[in-house]
Amino acid sequence: MKKLFYFITVLLLTIGCEQKSRELIGIKILVDKDTFNPLLEPNVTGNISILGIYSTGSNQKITDGKIVLHARTKLASGDVKVIRLDGNRIIPEEGGIGTIEAVVIKDGKTFKDEKDIVVRPFYHDYHQTLVLKIFNIHPRTDLHPICTFKETLEGIRKVDNITRGIPKILYLEGWQKGGFDRLFPAWNEVDPRLKREEDSTALESLRWLIREARQYHTIVSLHIDMVQAYPDSPLWDEYVKKDIVGRDANGKIILIDGRINHISYTREWEEGLAQKRIDQLIEMVPELKDGHTIHVDNLITYWKPENRPLSPWHARKENGGIDMYKETETIRKIFKYWRDRGFDVTGEGILWAHPPGEGFYGLQGYSWWARGTEHSMQVPERLSARGATVRTEDGGTKMGDYRVGSSMHGEQTWLRDKENLTGFLGKFCTMTLPWYYLSQHDRISLIDGILYYSDGLIAGEIDGKRTIKQGDYVLVENDDVFVEAKWREKEIIAYSKEGYSNKQWAMPEDWKGVKSVDIYKITINGLEQIESGKKIENGKLELTLSGDEGVSIVPHGVGI
Repeated sequence: MKKLFYFITVLLLTIGCEQKSRELIGIKILVDKDTFNPLLEPNVTGNISILGIYSTGSNQKITDGKIVLHARTKLASGDVKVIRLDGNRIIPEEGGIGTIEAVVIKDGKTFKDEKDIVVRPFYHDYHQTLVLKIFNIHPRTDLHPICTFKETLEGIRKVDNITRGIPKILYLEGWQKGGFDRLFPAWNEVDPRLKREEDSTALESLRWLIREARQYHTIVSLHIDMVQAYPDSPLWDEYVKKDIVGRDANGKIILIDGRINHISYTREWEEGLAQKRIDQLIEMVPELKDGHTIHVDNLITYWKPENRPLSPWHARKENGGIDMYKETETIRKIFKYWRDRGFDVTGEGILWAHPPGEGFYGLQGYSWWARGTEHSMQVPERLSARGATVRTEDGGTKMGDYRVGSSMHGEQTWLRDKENLTGFLGKFCTMTLPWYYLSQHDRISLIDGILYYSDGLIAGEIDGKRTIKQGDYVLVENDDVFVEAKWREKEIIAYSKEGYSNKQWAMPEDWKGVKSVDIYKITINGLEQIESGKKIENGKLELTLSGDEGVSIVPHGVGI
C-alpha cells in the first residue's frame, strides 16, 4: 500500500511539473486545402485550425484563448479580394494568392502566423502540361504552308510518341487567311491552302484536326492577336470608322513599319467588337470550346520601343484618357469574357509592356515567355506556369535556371524539320521533363545556390555537377536525366545528351519493390524494346545510353 501511495505521489508531482513547464511557444496555421479552383469546383471551401507548439515538444490544436483570423490579398490582378473568411472557413473569390493571418492571445502572450492560399480558376493544369505552338503558314517561307492540317496531325502523332503521352496543348500559328500575323483583326476565315483534299473547306479540315488530335493526348487550339490591325484586313475600314485604330497625338493613324497598327482594346470593347470577334470565332469553330483554352498573343498595353500609349490620341484626356492603365482594365474584362464562355487565356509574356507589377495573376495561367528565378520564388508554378526563359541565337530555346526549370516551345523544331523533329527529344527530356517534376513541389527557399523544394527535393550544384535530387534518387546530373514520368502509372524516362556507359542510377522511393525492368528506346514512331527483365541490384539500375538517346523504363512484364 505504501508503494502504491508513493507511486501515485510521484506521478502527480511529475504531471504537475510537466503542466507547469508546458508553455505555449508558437502557433501554426493548419488548412485542409491550400489551393482552390472555384471554376471547376464552384462551391469549394476550406477549413482553418490553429496548432499550438509547446515547450515540451508536444503540439495540439488550440481551441481556447483569443484567436483572431484575417485574410488579405497578396498577389492578384487589380483591386480584388482573393479569399474571404467566414469564421474558420476559407472561401475563394478571385484568382491569385491570398494570405491568412492568425493572432492568438493565450496565457498572457501573443503569437502570430501566416499561410498563403492559391486560387487558380483555370480549366487546365498548365504546370503539368506541355504547351506547344506550330507554324502552319509563316512569312519566313514566303507565306507558303509549312504544315497543312493533315501534316500537323502527323506531327502531333510523332510528338505524342516522343513525349510518352504527356498532356499537351498545341496552338496553331498562321491558321487564318493570309497566314501568321496577317489580316488582323479578322479571324473569320481559315486559310484555304491548309485544307485536306477530302474536305470541301479549310474550316472543315481545322475542325477535323481538333477532333482527331485528342487521341494523341493533345488539345489543339488557336494562336490569335487582339491588338494588331492591318490596312488590308477586311475589318480595317470598320475599325477606322468607329475610331478604334491607334493614332498619334495629332490624330494621324499609326502604321509601324508601314503596315501594323495597334488598336485600342478599350475602344473596341466599348463598340462591342471585341465581344463580337470572340463570339464569332467560337461559333465558327465549336470544337474549340471542348479544349477550354485560347492563346492571345502580344497582350501589350503600351508600345515599349517608343515608350508611348498604344494610341496617344485616345490617351489624351479629351479623347477618353485611355492610357495603359485603362487598357489593362479592359484586358481584365477580356480575360473574364473568354472565361465566361469556357476558355482559359494563355499569353505571350508576363510583366512586360504592362503597368509595373501587372502579371495578370489569376487570369493568365501560362506565359509562353516566362520570368526568371526571383519571380519564380515568389509565384507558384500552379498559379503562373512557365514556358521558356532563354532564347537562342537561331530563334530556339534553351534551359535557363535549371533549379526552377522551364518548358520547351517546339515551334522552331517544327519549322526546321517537321519530318524527323530533330532535337525535340533532347529539349523535352532536358527541359520539360524536369520542369514537370519540379512543378509538383513548392519552392521553399534558395540558400547558397541550392533551391529547396517541399518533400525533400533539392536543385543546385553538387560536386561540381548541375543536380536535381530527392534523397538518394538523382533525377538530373548535368545533361543526363532519370526522371519519373508522373503522368503515367509507373515509368521512368532516361536521356543523355552525350551518352555514357554503365552508369548507376538509384531508383525512386516508390520503385523499391520493383526487382527488374524492361527498357524501350523512344522514337517518333513509338517504342522499340532494348532489354527485357534487367535486374535492379541494391536499389540501383545500371544503364548505358548513346548520345541523344532516350529510353522508357517500366517494371518487367508491364504492358506499354
